[in-house]
Amino acid sequence: MFAGQFLDSTIGKDFLTFMSPENLLIGVQIMGVCILLIVILIYAQLLAKKRLYFYTERIRNNIEVWISHIILEESVEGIEVPKKFYRLLDDPKARQVAIDELTKCKKNFSGLVAENIVALYNQLGLREDSLEKMRNKRKWYLQARGIQELYLMDQKNLLTKIYRETNSKNEFVRSEAQIAIIYMTGFKGLRFLDVISYPLTLWQQIKLLEQLRLFGKKEDLSDRIPGWLESENDTVVVFALRLAGEYQQYAVKDAIMNCLVHPSDAVRTRAIKTLIVLADEQTPFILTGYFSKENFDNQVHILNSLASIATDEQEVFLEKLLDAPDNIIKLKAAVVLANNCTNGLAILEKRAAQEPEPFERILRHVKTVK
Repeated sequence: MFAGQFLDSTIGKDFLTFMSPENLLIGVQIMGVCILLIVILIYAQLLAKKRLYFYTERIRNNIEVWISHIILEESVEGIEVPKKFYRLLDDPKARQVAIDELTKCKKNFSGLVAENIVALYNQLGLREDSLEKMRNKRKWYLQARGIQELYLMDQKNLLTKIYRETNSKNEFVRSEAQIAIIYMTGFKGLRFLDVISYPLTLWQQIKLLEQLRLFGKKEDLSDRIPGWLESENDTVVVFALRLAGEYQQYAVKDAIMNCLVHPSDAVRTRAIKTLIVLADEQTPFILTGYFSKENFDNQVHILNSLASIATDEQEVFLEKLLDAPDNIIKLKAAVVLANNCTNGLAILEKRAAQEPEPFERILRHVKTVK
């Protein structure tokens, strides 16, 4: 009954008209055309990718030929690049493939071969392409790529221009510029720490340290680290502390100790870790002296650090911490006390007898890790 009323209504009549065989046929035809267009579009994209792939391979093969010549030649001046290849490089895509191949090969070679690869890069005029990318302030990804190409190709005459980008507003651009400066000048390049105002991310700090390790020998940074430790940029201070620990700069211990009262939690945490790396017989006294002023996380860091350097002289300090309101602090102190102090275990056993909860559990844990 309801179906009959619906079909008799205006909407029902419109529905029947819409679902007529003629309209259905038109709908099927439209759908078929749409599917055909989609198939054509997909095919066109696949064809374009295929053509680009073979085109790229053609350029790559040409580059590989010239690189193989370079390996055998003493100088790139003895290699004549044919005009046909220069015409190929009229295409910007071809030029980028050439740059990519040369930079990839440069990473794998050193000495005379690497010098010849750089000479070929310059001879083909590819340096200007990289320089143009670096000047592109609107597209950060191109700017960062240009900087990378230039430093991988040892364009040291552009150091000043690249140095300006070490404090770029864009994280990726300044990151690439900082790595570039270190890559080309080593420890001297760290002078950008004097001027940067933007944060050094943890990842960037790790990358910079990796780049510095490539230079092998340890550098005396004792004249520069104190200045960086006074930087208004907290991440520069943290990185300077990492450098002090990495290169064992014992001469700056006093400056590192000053960082234990720094307003930044991250700086104080890194200062604690650095002091442990540079530890001597005074370090346990220094850390215990600052313990009460620290937040919970840094107190835990200090106790973890004391596990490797505490002696009987820290027994009284550690025993007092057994009365701390936080059970984690109690547990950490108990572990150090038992493992580093002659009477530590006896003290814990006595406390467990006097105050079973929580010291019986703490004692059991200590015995399992002792």
